[in-house]
Amino acid sequence: MKTLKLIIIWTLVFVTGYILIGIIVSDFIYPVEKVDLSNYFQPGDRLVSKFEGFNQTVLNVNDGWLHTRLEVAPNALGPPEHFHEAFEATFTVKSGTISILINGEKRTLMTGETLSIPPMTRHKPFNETGETVVIESENTKSLPVQFGYILSQLYGFMDSYPNGPSTPQMLMQLSVYGNDADSWIADGPPLSVQKTIACADGPDGEAAWLQELLRRVQTAKGKFQAFR
Repeated sequence: MKTLKLIIIWTLVFVTGYILIGIIVSDFIYPVEKVDLSNYFQPGDRLVSKFEGFNQTVLNVNDGWLHTRLEVAPNALGPPEHFHEAFEATFTVKSGTISILINGEKRTLMTGETLSIPPMTRHKPFNETGETVVIESENTKSLPVQFGYILSQLYGFMDSYPNGPSTPQMLMQLSVYGNDADSWIADGPPLSVQKTIACADGPDGEAAWLQELLRRVQTAKGKFQAFR
């Protein structure tokens, strides 16, 4: 019993010390750089993920939103199954046939069909055909600029793994961006746990002084790879 108490006490001391050091370093020694997104995207910019098979072109930027056209490569795996808390995802197929997992059930959309996926709904778009699928919503507010920025960084990270990152790797990488990412892993821990990790490791969290180093590397790498 005495040994157990010592372990608990020293664990609390370590965690408290870690948090205090993180606060001191991130607030005073190595403050986190805030990214100005007001002019980050321009029409013609592309978000490209070889792993997902996605090639997304920015058509317009308006009032904090991106209007995009998405090309999904033949037999593309698409992203891991995920959900968003604050925005609706809309898919309007301009050409081809896209498959979408929605809460574990597959739906198929053909040319001319539209599907809106409400917030907090698990989904995963992918291409089971041998033809490129083109998706462009009539709604000019396709993606929040903040989410587009996260994708521009995340795609470079994902493509660095030949078979794609594992769920723990994705979870930790998303935590770099904090709750701003608004992309939560469907097969990960409960949302409350993912948010706790994001708060602790994100840009305003106690581990930000470490994560900022990784973010800056990913920013340079992601910007180069995503806008090719």
